Amino acid sequence: MSHHQFPLETIGQFHIEDHALEQKLQQMKTVSGCEELMFVSTCNRVEWIFTLDHYVCTGLTQQILDIFNQSPVTDTQLIAQNCLRLKGEEAVHHALRTAASLNSAVIGEHEILGQMRAAYDYSVQKGLAGETLRLLMKQCIKTSKQVFTETDLRRKPVSIVSIAWNAFLEQNIDNNSTIGLVGAGQIIGTFAKFLEDGGFKNIHVFNRSESSAKAISSRFENGHTHSMEEFAQQQLHPNAWIICTGSTEYLMDESMIQSLSSKTKFIIDLALPGNVHPAIKNRTDIGFFDMNSIQKITSENIAFREQALTQCNPIVEAGLSEHHHLLQERKIELAMQNIPTTIKEIRDTAVGSVFQKEFSELDENAKATLDRILDYMEKKYISVPMKMAKAVLLEHHQKN
Repeated sequence: MSHHQFPLETIGQFHIEDHALEQKLQQMKTVSGCEELMFVSTCNRVEWIFTLDHYVCTGLTQQILDIFNQSPVTDTQLIAQNCLRLKGEEAVHHALRTAASLNSAVIGEHEILGQMRAAYDYSVQKGLAGETLRLLMKQCIKTSKQVFTETDLRRKPVSIVSIAWNAFLEQNIDNNSTIGLVGAGQIIGTFAKFLEDGGFKNIHVFNRSESSAKAISSRFENGHTHSMEEFAQQQLHPNAWIICTGSTEYLMDESMIQSLSSKTKFIIDLALPGNVHPAIKNRTDIGFFDMNSIQKITSENIAFREQALTQCNPIVEAGLSEHHHLLQERKIELAMQNIPTTIKEIRDTAVGSVFQKEFSELDENAKATLDRILDYMEKKYISVPMKMAKAVLLEHHQKN
């Protein structure tokens, strides 16, 4: 589900907070019967990438959506009919383009690759990812890096955080000002890096996990860590708030917005669904910037990025071909994984049964020599077929 098919508000209903994610993934694995699974959740998309040996119909799609749906009024049946379902090489092609940010609302942004890697690492940690997803992510990383380094997309790097940072700079906020950061995920961490480079010192980080908040606040000369309860109490009145959490409810509700001090001049909400109630627009004395603002700005860069796509497409196609070759090579390895055991059984049968009498009549030196010969032959009978099979596969790959 992405911004190409659905409004951001709809996509936001399927974002899952960290503490509930593992349970949802295990539930999906049970319902679908998939072997490997990863869940990618970003500002403008949610994707389920998994391995399954049969077609995924709209019925199963709806079952998966029901597991992740956070809103009782969302029509998962209608969404199941309209979300994008891809299989085989089409799915790999899509994953490569997504990792290279070619499917992003902001084409050329770099966050998506990190988000996909984080999703994969999480699945590995939870025992949900295996060899197939490992090969997929390996190719995604390689192809996206080629896109970022070998095309014009890097001439005008644009990301969600950099767009938000430019909007922040336009407010002419002095670097001696007090800044409040709510959340401690990748987006807030990246924004904090901009603040750090900009010479800001007075930073207050509010987050549920104290250790995550401290990892960010400790980077600043006058950095402080706070709980989310302290944020709700609104004792601090910073000059600007930057908010981005996985919460599905408004952290800054109507009453909190009304009580904001005149010291607060600017609020950035980078969460999806939004963490700031729409009532913020009634505070004409406070500037506001959110994901909808970012979408409007990105449209200004579409022309340039569409031209750069012509440079990216051949790289993606080459990555798709390379991934296909890796899969075929892996299939050969799996098909031949029993060769070492089989060869050893043949050797043991020869020495212990078929030629037992002849072997027992040899002296110790002769037995040692024969053992070395058999060891050599055993290794060759294991390695040579594998090399020959891979050579045939490589030749076929190069011809095609």
